[in-house]
Amino acid sequence: MRVPSKSLPDGFDKADYPLYRVALSVWRGFVFVNLQQATAGSAETSFDPASGDLANWPLETLVSGHVLRKVMNCNWKIFWENFNECLHCPGVHKDLSRLVPIYGRGLMSRHDDPDWVRHADNDAPEFSGGLRAGAETWSRDGHAHGPVFPGLTPAERAAGQTYATSLPSMFIVGHVDYVRTVRLMPLGPEQAELTAEWLFAPEALAETDIDNVVAFGTQVLEEDAAICEVNQKGLRSMRHAAGVLMPEEYDLHRFHNWVRERHAAS
Repeated sequence: MRVPSKSLPDGFDKADYPLYRVALSVWRGFVFVNLQQATAGSAETSFDPASGDLANWPLETLVSGHVLRKVMNCNWKIFWENFNECLHCPGVHKDLSRLVPIYGRGLMSRHDDPDWVRHADNDAPEFSGGLRAGAETWSRDGHAHGPVFPGLTPAERAAGQTYATSLPSMFIVGHVDYVRTVRLMPLGPEQAELTAEWLFAPEALAETDIDNVVAFGTQVLEEDAAICEVNQKGLRSMRHAAGVLMPEEYDLHRFHNWVRERHAAS
């Protein structure tokens, strides 16, 4: 790129006005771009330390089987608030709550239950987490529709979903037979674009019932988008000032602090 001027001012050196540098980092097949800095750090450091470990998933070798793009009429922070709690799950995600029974109780993990000690020895999924009995993955019927990744531990298979979060732009979910990525791009104060991608092993793609897998994940994302848009409308109320977080929304509180810290640093 260059200026269209036919003559340049005295002392003007094009070398003094280069394109802006952009930091780029590659992590396990994913390319991360940071527009705020010129030198790249490790993309791995952008992941939430509380995230799950995806070391046993062959991320580098997976290929895209389906991509969903959707513009949501909500601020990007509302989406992340919704992501960080499951009080909405019983009313919004009825099928997901049947697949992951603890979600049907409005909880995300065993220790979210104030009475968890009473059920500490109960491995039923409604108390311990994980998928319902007989289910293997996130799909319409709960069954895996392609080969299970061979490197997963029994605990990773039993969990049904392992999340790794890189705020503010994406999260990755490892399932036993595929991986989902969800990316978020703000388009304005009340609009954000969501891009979801389903990744499979190349040799398994031809024999995987993608429709069964993608339909379920798409349904969950559509339900989340709808409730986020409702929340955005509520925030525009002339009477609204602030809400109150419930004890189960500790991760949402952690997200709020993350946003505050970055505003303070800017």
